[in-house]
Amino acid sequence: MEDEKTVIASPEAQQAHCGVSRRAFLSGTAVAAGAAALAGLAGCAPQTSGGATAASAEGGAAADADLAASGAMQTTDPSKAVWPVVEEVEVGSAGEGEIAFVAEPIAADEIVATHDVDVVVCGLGPAGDAAALACAEQGLTVVAVEKQSVGNYNSATIGGTNSKLHKHWGMTYDTEAWLADAMIDNAFQGDITLFKHYLEKNGEAVDWYVSHFDNQDPNAYPLTFAAGDFPDFRDQWDTTSYGRSWNTSLNLPYAPGDLAGILAGILQEAGVEIRYSTPACQLVCDDGGKVTGVIVKGADGYEQYNCAKGVVLATGGYEFNQQMLKERCRPRGVPGHWLTGAFGNTGDGLQMGVAVGAAEDEFPQPIMLDPEQLMPYLRVNKLGRRFVAEYEPYGHLAMAIQAQPGTYDFYVVDSAIGEKIDKIWTPSSSCYGPKEVWVGAATSENALKADTLEELAELMEVPADEFVATINRWNEMAAAGKDEDFNFPGEMMMTIDTPPFYATKEYADGLCTVGGLLVDTACRVLNKDRQPIEGLFAAGIVSGGMFYNTYPHNLNCLSHTRNCLMGYTIGQVLGGKEA
Repeated sequence: MEDEKTVIASPEAQQAHCGVSRRAFLSGTAVAAGAAALAGLAGCAPQTSGGATAASAEGGAAADADLAASGAMQTTDPSKAVWPVVEEVEVGSAGEGEIAFVAEPIAADEIVATHDVDVVVCGLGPAGDAAALACAEQGLTVVAVEKQSVGNYNSATIGGTNSKLHKHWGMTYDTEAWLADAMIDNAFQGDITLFKHYLEKNGEAVDWYVSHFDNQDPNAYPLTFAAGDFPDFRDQWDTTSYGRSWNTSLNLPYAPGDLAGILAGILQEAGVEIRYSTPACQLVCDDGGKVTGVIVKGADGYEQYNCAKGVVLATGGYEFNQQMLKERCRPRGVPGHWLTGAFGNTGDGLQMGVAVGAAEDEFPQPIMLDPEQLMPYLRVNKLGRRFVAEYEPYGHLAMAIQAQPGTYDFYVVDSAIGEKIDKIWTPSSSCYGPKEVWVGAATSENALKADTLEELAELMEVPADEFVATINRWNEMAAAGKDEDFNFPGEMMMTIDTPPFYATKEYADGLCTVGGLLVDTACRVLNKDRQPIEGLFAAGIVSGGMFYNTYPHNLNCLSHTRNCLMGYTIGQVLGGKEA
């Protein structure tokens, strides 16, 4: 028999047991994990919380049509979201992810084992690792469950503004200017208290995190902008673009692919029990709405963890859940291509939180975007026209690409790019690889190649007169040393006049979704009245409140540092050291 703890899942159960009124929500699609792009699944359609499949629920489509026809565009049910568009664009996920979240209550007789612990951390990416480690170091009994067979790290970097490493490199920052950039980047829709907390505490968290690695030589942790051909670069930001690109990122002396294993060893040494291939499926609440545990799926079936201190959601985003992308992100905000190996990111934690009354970022939710080509090569759209100051922080440039007809562009170089690239070789462009990599990308077999601009335009299927006029004007401005159209740094403009010419079609790349559950500075998940849900915490990109439209790449390494800070904060809070 069930005791006073009640599994919370369906809207009906939520209303009965948590005392919170909620709308129906989408449970998601159970499909095989993988990296292939979604191309539609026969016989495997997403289910709504009422149990009807999207494939069979013809009435749902009719209801959406009626909703649009009536002019009533508001709905608190994401599955009924309507996105009017001017130009239809494809919304594709990063692949087919196996959804772990279970919408309907898991019955007591389905639970094969019950455990009593202090904390369960759901997910072992950077945020989950930090949370599990910080909690264990406060003397708490911690279990970390990970959906995949290993943890996940996409980058061996960390950042901040006031760590010992930054001080070692002599860096100081105008944090008022940094905060102004942050608020402008999120269109003043982010929670400024979260950014201020970040500025106050990031150094403390980074110092704590780095102290666990075997390499304690500060010189092994260079500033990312100084890790290429500009080892002495110490400016606060790159001054040559419209948007300040802050020199705040640090390289860790480890390969990204090694970090998950390194952190797993550190966690186990600290006493954390790690369970791989064990996804979190559903939260458990008591009659007052407090989260008291979590149900996971082990090899033998469902297991319930009763958590004396709390449950930490660190399950990542929903890049591998096409339905959630369609619901929560405006179509033009979803990238043409994805760069992520986090196959388990299907929005499980976000939906688990919503199921117990959590508030999430308003729609459309943001996606972390990069241009496919990081060099500031000249760009034209399908009309043959230039559309952006190409030397911009990556998130800005990616959004400009997304705004173009068809959500793509072409970057254009000539055969002398190997010599001309020196003009655009700067601290922020040199830190991700040697020149030959970027030259090779622009002249690869994927590039269109022609001896004349007119022939190249034909291959690109853009208007030849517009394209040739664009290149001619660029060359004139390059010769004059001033971009009168978009204010690209004149000294960096390189002519395109040496055949053969190359053009490469480019989409924005997606790294991860960055919209999630609203939290306070203690990482407590908030309900729709902005009050904490007792016993529930979120860290990393399953949490929200800071970003809008896209991730601000100009605040370099904010995401990884935020992961570290949130995990560290949760340990302090649950250990009773921070309110």
